[in-house]
Amino acid sequence: ARTINANECLYMASVFHGLFLNASSLSPLKSVNLAVPQGIEAIVTENFRLECLRTLTGVKFFITADPDADYLKALLSDLYMIYSDYVLKDPFYVVEMPIRLQKFDQKVSSFIIETAARGEMKSPSSRQASSRRRP
Repeated sequence: ARTINANECLYMASVFHGLFLNASSLSPLKSVNLAVPQGIEAIVTENFRLECLRTLTGVKFFITADPDADYLKALLSDLYMIYSDYVLKDPFYVVEMPIRLQKFDQKVSSFIIETAARGEMKSPSSRQASSRRRP
């Protein structure tokens, strides 16, 4: 996958936010309670899967992967814990501003690498293919 720059990240986030708000307003379930899921939780197409985690504070995390990926909700929850530990506890971080914290970036990168190394970031089809190759 190619690396995207900060402007592309902001563009994707703003497009997703607009889609999320439209989906929330069209939802038959109306609630001011943030614990009740509203808006987009997942978009699954032939080419990709987008999964969204909306936190109780209203922050939205979203991630894309192959369409068969079944590990995204757990991955987003773990990333939210890292966000809570490294971003929200930083006294210099301003809420709703881009996150520019080197320790947070390093922790996310190492977490993703460790999770992939443990084999926890495989879709069911790739797990079956790798288990068939084993003698």
